Amino acid sequence: MFDLSDKIKDNFKDDISPYLKLLNNRKKWNSEAKEHLINLEKILNKKKYKSFTGNPYRYHLTKIGDSCLYDVPTYRKGALTEFRGKRIRVVCMSSGRYDRWLMAGVVGETPRNKIKIKEKIEFVFPEIGDHEITYFGRRYMVIRSKGKFPIEINQGSNQLIDLKTCDLILLDGKDCCPIATLSYQNEKILIGKLVGWTITENYLSISEAVKGLANKSQKHKIFLEKYQLS
Repeated sequence: MFDLSDKIKDNFKDDISPYLKLLNNRKKWNSEAKEHLINLEKILNKKKYKSFTGNPYRYHLTKIGDSCLYDVPTYRKGALTEFRGKRIRVVCMSSGRYDRWLMAGVVGETPRNKIKIKEKIEFVFPEIGDHEITYFGRRYMVIRSKGKFPIEINQGSNQLIDLKTCDLILLDGKDCCPIATLSYQNEKILIGKLVGWTITENYLSISEAVKGLANKSQKHKIFLEKYQLS
C-alpha cells in the first residue's frame, strides 16, 4: 500500500504521455475514447508494462486514464516486487466498484535520496489503567471497559471515551489512541463503531471486529488525507 504522500505527479514525457492526455481530456466515454484506450494498452504492452489488479485506496487512482509515479520501496512485496528500487508509472486502465485494472512500468531509478529502506516499527498503546486486556496483537489491543481510568480520544485532549456506553475499546498502537468501541448485543453478537461515528456494524467475534474496524479506520484516514490535500 502506498500513502497518498508517496504519489508523484506524472510529468514524465514519453510515447505514452499523448495517449494519457487524450483520455484525460475526453468529454465523454464514446467510441473515440475507447479507441484511445485500445491504443494506450497496445503501447503499454509494447513497453513491457505489467498488468495487475489493485484497490484505489492502495494506489490512489480511480478513473480510466489516471496515472502517477511511485518510488517502489526496496522491501516491497506483492504485484510490484519486481520494481523494487525503481521509479514507476502506474496507469488506471478500467474502473469498477471495488478494484481497478492497473498497468505499471519503469520510468527510471529511484533517486538515491528517495530510496526507502524498511524501518522497524514500534507500536505504543495509550495507558489503560485498571481496564482489562481481552485481545492483544502486534498493532491492536482490545480492552474491556470495566475500570474507571479515563481513556482519552486523543493524547492530551479533554475528550474522553464514555465508558458507560461500551463494553470494549479498540486501541491502535500506531497512533496511540482508541479508534472504535464495541458493545455486546448478546453472547454471540458484538456491535462496533468507529470513535465519533454513529454508524454501527455487527461482528461475531472480537478478532473479526478488530479486522473489520481497523480496515474501516484505515480507509477513513486515507479519505480524509485525500480530501485535505485535494
